Amino acid sequence: MADFTFDLPFYLSTLAPESEILELGCGSGRLTRALATRGHRITGIDNSAEMLDRAASQDTRNISYICMDMNEILLPGRFNAVIVPYNTFTLLESPATVARCLKRIRGHLKEGGRLLLQIFTANPASFPSTGARTFQFQIFTTADGGKIIKETLKHYREEEQVIMLNERYRVRPAGSLRKNEDLAHSMRLLALPYSQWAELLIEAGFTIVSEYGDYDLSSFVQSRDSRLLLAARTA
Repeated sequence: MADFTFDLPFYLSTLAPESEILELGCGSGRLTRALATRGHRITGIDNSAEMLDRAASQDTRNISYICMDMNEILLPGRFNAVIVPYNTFTLLESPATVARCLKRIRGHLKEGGRLLLQIFTANPASFPSTGARTFQFQIFTTADGGKIIKETLKHYREEEQVIMLNERYRVRPAGSLRKNEDLAHSMRLLALPYSQWAELLIEAGFTIVSEYGDYDLSSFVQSRDSRLLLAARTA
């Protein structure tokens, strides 16, 4: 993800110049830095101190980093915009948790402020039927000529509205100075249909103003698109 920039045009097309921005789930600052170099002033929060250490080791002009859970945000002042990028909301495991987080976000926005999201929307085209399992793999070449093999396994639990995701990484460095590594982690990802996301936003005091189905800013189609780039404003 370090060099991922496909989502940047969405945020740049929506933000007013020199905005005060709160980014939730900023990680190592991938998006934070890209926006700060364009004149925006950003507060980035994440619950991983290790990721924030990586972020703080790079250019921090116009940026403040805070270690904080997005469910518990409590900051002085209000912002022109809040960004929740790259499916971060799917890490909240229930609609009730999303609703609480949205209300906290609403309280940190100025009147007319914008909420900018990328979220996963569940529809029949998004994933196979309940219980069915899918497997994908990718191979990446590292700077030293080694390989990283990423294996992704997932299945959908309809009754819980979650996708169970397991990612495995087989790290194979070049040469003999470094050992092979096998790493893995598992996550529960919230998988709500568009109608439920929209209802949660409206109940939290937002009005949806634009929706896109891909990074090229093409129109969102509920029956087709699982990726949703959404802008909302305070009602």
